Amino acid sequence: MTDIFTPEKRSWVMSRIRGTNTKIDLQMKKMLQENKIKFEMYPKMFGNPDFVLKNKKIIIFCDGDFWHGYRYHEKKKLPKKYWRDKIETNMKRDKRITRKLRREGWSVLRFWEHDIEKRTDVCINRILRKIREK
Repeated sequence: MTDIFTPEKRSWVMSRIRGTNTKIDLQMKKMLQENKIKFEMYPKMFGNPDFVLKNKKIIIFCDGDFWHGYRYHEKKKLPKKYWRDKIETNMKRDKRITRKLRREGWSVLRFWEHDIEKRTDVCINRILRKIREK
């Protein structure tokens, strides 16, 4: 089935979806601040990470469950090809970005939306563990 919107309307709809200062990004920011971790939010660098801990060479991405395909291959396929293509492209891009950043010496941490919202202790412990490793 094709998209129900014209390309112009779809572009407008998609432009309304925020990419910065999302609920999960702000939650992660609060976690980092509460643990007195120095970070930069939305640094201008390859992959557009959400956070970077430059002195430790750690990058953090906060991935939305829907947009980044949480358990995508276990779920029933989305009915609209547009959304399947969008999510699959996002997943491939995420892997490519992570590989490139790791090759450049960065530690890359990716957190799912549901973990940031409901398992903050697990998320912050993972970050603190990575900081101690560096």
